[in-house]
Parts: sequence; structure tokens; C-alpha cells
Amino acid sequence: MLSGRAMRRHLASMGVPAQKVVRKQASGDYVADFFIPQMEQPIAPAREWAQRIRATVPQAQIKNTHDTVAEWRPGKPVIYATVTFTVQGEIER
Repeated sequence: MLSGRAMRRHLASMGVPAQKVVRKQASGDYVADFFIPQMEQPIAPAREWAQRIRATVPQAQIKNTHDTVAEWRPGKPVIYATVTFTVQGEIER
């Protein structure tokens, strides 16, 4: 089981640029956060990041996704996306 930092590095090496990944000690779940610093630019919604995680880590099971939407901005862009997932078995590197 990789630490959150190690999972972030693994995802980044495979083209999934999470800004932060933590591993919940009690459950073993990973929580990956996606955003652009200062949240000036929109990002892809969490469901798209979840698909990219599944493509990168086939053993991943997505448990939850959440988007923070800037309702006050034109077009109501996603500015922060969170994906919660667990990994069954070993990760192939």
C-alpha cells in the first residue's frame, strides 16, 4: 500500500496531476484533490479525474467524487475536484 505522497508521485508519473493525495489511515482510502493554485482557471470535473485514475491504476475502485463549482463565475466552472478511491492488490509500476 502506497502512502499518499507516493500515490501522488505515481499518478503524476502517469499523467494524472493531483495537487494533493492523502491516504486515510483507518480505511486505507486515498483522497486525491485537483485544482489550480489561486483557482484562477477551471479544471475537469471529478468524474473525469476518476476515469483517468481508473485508466492509470486498474485496481482502483472509485468510492466518491465531488466538485466545487464557482457558481458566481460565468459558465459556473469547476475550480476544485476531489476523488476518493481505494486500491485492491499491488500497484503495477
